[in-house]
Amino acid sequence: MKKIVLVMLSALFLLNGNAFAQIVDESESSEELDQFYDRPINNKAKKPFVYPYVRSADVVWEHAVWRTIDFREKMNQVFYYPIVPQQSRMNMFTMLDQAISDGTIRVYNDDEFKQEVDDWAKRKELMGNTTYVKVYKPDLDGFEQEEDSLVTTPMVEEDITTLRIKERWFIDKQRSVRDVRIIGFTLVYNQQKEQDGVVSSNPMEIGWVRFNDPEVRYLLANTEVYNPKNDAERRSYDDIFQKRMFTSYITRETSTYNRRISDYLTGMDALYESEQIEEMLFDMEQDMWEY
Repeated sequence: MKKIVLVMLSALFLLNGNAFAQIVDESESSEELDQFYDRPINNKAKKPFVYPYVRSADVVWEHAVWRTIDFREKMNQVFYYPIVPQQSRMNMFTMLDQAISDGTIRVYNDDEFKQEVDDWAKRKELMGNTTYVKVYKPDLDGFEQEEDSLVTTPMVEEDITTLRIKERWFIDKQRSVRDVRIIGFTLVYNQQKEQDGVVSSNPMEIGWVRFNDPEVRYLLANTEVYNPKNDAERRSYDDIFQKRMFTSYITRETSTYNRRISDYLTGMDALYESEQIEEMLFDMEQDMWEY
């Protein structure tokens, strides 16, 4: 009789264990617990967009320009938010900071990509905000003397509100199109310096990233950004760049003097010059079809 009872208890225990395991497995199969439906799980990494092949012999015209993307513009806020990573999304600085710190991608000192940044942690430290404060130190006679002491505070992520990109526009005679390729990009940090009670802003490029590096393209393609029109459609930074879903203005182009627009024009004149360059790029495509 005791054997029969033990067998029955063992069978009940096994059944309950299987049911519990099934519940755990079902809960783990959901990608997000706050959804009313189960999203399909895709463990495969998203592949970046593949550019059409371009032969050097088919490039009959080429022009390099530098653009500035201001995160304060509504359309560009996907680069700035969220400040703290959440819902599998992170802003552009957080994404790059983690990848550079882990050694996943490389960062360079300028847009020629000739010299790589060796110590990323030290570079961020040098970009900290600086200010002078009054301190009192005793001299040899015991009297306190007033001195200015330099105080450095860590870089504030919220002060990164600008992205600069370098791109090359060209005409491909094989496909009969005017096209563009992004060469690289860098975030710009507005370093705050205070001296004699005067606060000045010093824009600093945190480091140029080469856009065409495979590890960079992979990172951009697999980092989600917010889609303001549809939560069910997932977007990535690669989608934003390829579809050019941002607003920007040109700050420099290849020219005889190789200088920025701000070096010779200011205010509305600089904005008008930027629009003139945009119009020139547009006219190049239109002129292709003139007979």
